Amino acid sequence: MHTAIVLLSLGMAVAVAAGALTDHADLITSRNLAADRAERAAASFIEGCGSQGCDPGTINTTKADRTGLNGCVHSSGGAAVLRVRASVPWTPRVFTGLAPATATLAVDLGGFSAAANAVLDQC
Repeated sequence: MHTAIVLLSLGMAVAVAAGALTDHADLITSRNLAADRAERAAASFIEGCGSQGCDPGTINTTKADRTGLNGCVHSSGGAAVLRVRASVPWTPRVFTGLAPATATLAVDLGGFSAAANAVLDQC
């Protein structure tokens, strides 16, 4: 009788631990994806500012996979900084309070600060 209870408890502990490890791996993957999306959106916005004008739709959008991108301009030490926040949804199995995964990136706007200020909100 006691052996069955111990084995059942051990099995449940292994299942929860495996789920927790899977959640941790998925969270890291989603955060890395969010950071990559934020970097790509910031690069695309700045590249657009240099060629055809700043388009706020590049960094203020929701992608088809429900990745959310939000961008704004922040003044830091007299220089304009573009701040992009990416949010990637994922579904945890054990730690349900960890969704969604987010990453925030800050990029110096350099010579494009006036154009970016004209189309983006202040942070």
